[in-house]
Amino acid sequence: MKFKKFLRLSWVQDFLSWIISIYIKFCYHSSFWVVKDEFKVKEIISRNKKVIICFWHGNLLMTPFCWNFNKEFFMLISSHPDGKLISKAISYFQINTIPGSSSKNRLSSTKLLLKLINQNKIIGITPDGPRGPRMKVKRSLSSLAKSTDAVILPLSVCAKYKKYLKSWDRFSFAFPFNKFSVVWGNPVNWNKKKTFEKHSMEVEKELFRVTKLSETFTD
Repeated sequence: MKFKKFLRLSWVQDFLSWIISIYIKFCYHSSFWVVKDEFKVKEIISRNKKVIICFWHGNLLMTPFCWNFNKEFFMLISSHPDGKLISKAISYFQINTIPGSSSKNRLSSTKLLLKLINQNKIIGITPDGPRGPRMKVKRSLSSLAKSTDAVILPLSVCAKYKKYLKSWDRFSFAFPFNKFSVVWGNPVNWNKKKTFEKHSMEVEKELFRVTKLSETFTD
């Protein structure tokens, strides 16, 4: 318990977040990267569409390097202490964070999310975070898409050499001198004919597809 309190001290989290950012940069610069279907995100941006990018919580580590477009990016991160550590780490990559999380069928920080999406800011969300169930898209993402008419764009990042941690999301911890693959999925749109369940299933199915595809490109 004392050790957990120590890890949550502000100066300790600042130091750890800096170490994490250095490690992520080292992994990136020491590795070979394959990027597939990047034209999909470029096309959506060129059309000035509202966009929500989603990826599984377990594949979060290297996602900061997937965004290299000239458009401001905001990522929804849990306000839990572990989330604050992640938030500080990705701030080194010029990525803004929104404190909050998706919980059951509700999304915290909804007002801020709606405001940013309507300003055409790019939003990143882990639809199975922050506590699962693993690789299961929550209804809250579809509700947000309906409210803003935003396009959901699935994304997957996979490493050839990795270790799955014993966490609820089987967090993928990547190693340096690696091979990474990034796969952008097909956009999923909301329309009045869809139910929340159908829309969520479409997003989930596409996330599974790009996840499997990104794994094949690292072989």
